[in-house]
Amino acid sequence: MKLALGKRIDATKGNLFKMILLYALPLFLSSLIQHCFSAVDVAVLGNMADSNAVASVGATTAITSLIINTFIGVASGAKIILARQFGAKDTAGIQQSVNTIIITAVGLGVLIAALGVPLAPSLLHLTKCPEECFRGAEIYIQIYIASAPAILLYNFGSAVITSSGDSQRPMLYIIISGFVNVILNVILCMVLQEKVAAVAIATITSQIVSAFLVIRRLCVMEGDGHLNLRHMSFHANAFVQLMKQGLPLALQTALYPLANLQIQSAINLHGAAAIAGNSASTTVESLSGAPLNAAFASTTTVFMGQNIGAHKLDRVKRSFWICLAVSTLSCLVVSIVVYLTGRFWLSLILPNDPAAVEFGKIRMFFVLLFYAVAAANGVLSHAIQAYGHATYSAIVSIFSVFGFRFIWMWFVYPFFENTAYSFHALMGCFTISWLLVMLLNVVGYIFFRNRFHKKLNSYRPDRAISKL
Repeated sequence: MKLALGKRIDATKGNLFKMILLYALPLFLSSLIQHCFSAVDVAVLGNMADSNAVASVGATTAITSLIINTFIGVASGAKIILARQFGAKDTAGIQQSVNTIIITAVGLGVLIAALGVPLAPSLLHLTKCPEECFRGAEIYIQIYIASAPAILLYNFGSAVITSSGDSQRPMLYIIISGFVNVILNVILCMVLQEKVAAVAIATITSQIVSAFLVIRRLCVMEGDGHLNLRHMSFHANAFVQLMKQGLPLALQTALYPLANLQIQSAINLHGAAAIAGNSASTTVESLSGAPLNAAFASTTTVFMGQNIGAHKLDRVKRSFWICLAVSTLSCLVVSIVVYLTGRFWLSLILPNDPAAVEFGKIRMFFVLLFYAVAAANGVLSHAIQAYGHATYSAIVSIFSVFGFRFIWMWFVYPFFENTAYSFHALMGCFTISWLLVMLLNVVGYIFFRNRFHKKLNSYRPDRAISKL
């Protein structure tokens, strides 16, 4: 089965397995290239500057994730709503949602930039950023947060395009902006003395390019999902639905970096080598297991959502099982291969810092090797959200991520803090919390699936899907 560039996939008919693979592959490549933004930053700094520059970027990870990714979680809520509307062929509802989503993205982006830039130094102090990394971290985070409007516009606009069944256009736009990022990284690092500022400027420019391309696509898109900038209007009902689905997901997204702030502070206390090694390992993870996880989680939302909108329960179930199986198995294979060759990949990023490489290898053991668990969680969580229960995902995160990691750092980690296994104990926190999340997600998925299917069968076919 071949798919022409930009052609939308209708998840409500056809061979599910083939369509899921065709839809997920561009999402995988998009996520991979998007993660390359950070990877290129780290690699360029590791080879053209020093470990302190790499640590400067690494020390900002938890903060930028907290500030930016929190609101990107709202875009996931948009995808849930739009997938159902596209499946139900609700033209009027789609139009209202698209206008409201884009206006909301701009408003949230401006708000984040206005508040995040001046608060950045205080947040770095909060995470106990080492003095030798502080100036570089402050420069990077302030420039990066200033690009919030572009980042949100891309993610919200991309949610509209992918929900319509087109996962290829966003991939193309990420490739274009990725080339911009790579070229500017090299050029600016050769020109500017401050290397951290150079990679930050390159990143923000690439984000602006990707946002422009997505908005341009929405403006020329034919049929449902078209955006008319001259006749945009804000719809309160659409905004309420967006917040109803998006805010729990935003909270869930926020909890991960918020819970990790305490862990990041503990990592920072291990010094620049630990920060650089942790950052390098995170980069390797983002280029291996993370893109697969993100691709099939998003595919789960769209394929289940469209078939829920079309009232096709058999295809809803099959979409879930295909996404779960392919995502988990592919992540398992990739994570094992990358871990076994991990020292090679870490040395590419940190060629002159063997101490940092050792820290990175420890993180790989506890995090990368268990990415199949994270992949299963991604599909399970998005399946629950597709059934309309995003709040449950937030509750699971509060209990098993934020609550558990807080307890771990206050009551378990102190027993290892001054031992040779201190860094191991920090990384083990991620593994155990993932396993706890999976247990609760399995229980939640079974409960909400059974309840939804009974509820759907009790309605007449002509009932609106919104009542479900």
